[in-house]
Amino acid sequence: MITGDQKNTAVAVARELGLLSEGETAVSGADLDRMDESEFNARVASISVYARVAPEHKLRVVRAWRRRGDVVAMTGDGVNDAPAVKEADIGVAMGITGTDVTKEVSDMVVTDDNFASIVAAVEEGRGIYDNILKFVRYLLSCNAGEILVMFLASLTGAPSPLLPIQILWVNLVTDASRRWRWGWSQ
Repeated sequence: MITGDQKNTAVAVARELGLLSEGETAVSGADLDRMDESEFNARVASISVYARVAPEHKLRVVRAWRRRGDVVAMTGDGVNDAPAVKEADIGVAMGITGTDVTKEVSDMVVTDDNFASIVAAVEEGRGIYDNILKFVRYLLSCNAGEILVMFLASLTGAPSPLLPIQILWVNLVTDASRRWRWGWSQ
């Protein structure tokens, strides 16, 4: 959690959300200014809450996580969030309360300002990605024979063994026979 709010407010909210355990505290922007890059890079994974930070601190945090090789998502609604939202792998802006600058630099705009919408969008995206993988596997497995024949012909320098119309005919016949065997609903 990265916020410009006071440290005590940030700690109280973070504890309520379960981001901080008893005894842990937030790191302030002033604390970040006192840390050199090597110290900050070593500690970034253990810091859960940043409070009273400026836009350059937010950007520093995002860059540190990206240097670690992690995929970083950053949400924001104000002009002060725009640099970090732009730098993140996935920048998310709030649609109702967000500024035009932050919306412009973001990859995604949450139109209802509800964080649950982000979770739903990620789930939907994963479902779409899985379906694309299934479709590609299906196409490759169904057309493996054609691909192999064409590949071997190109490797040996032989003329094309199948004309485009022949490939279309083979696809039409094999797809129709698959549907006949498995039923038209699949």
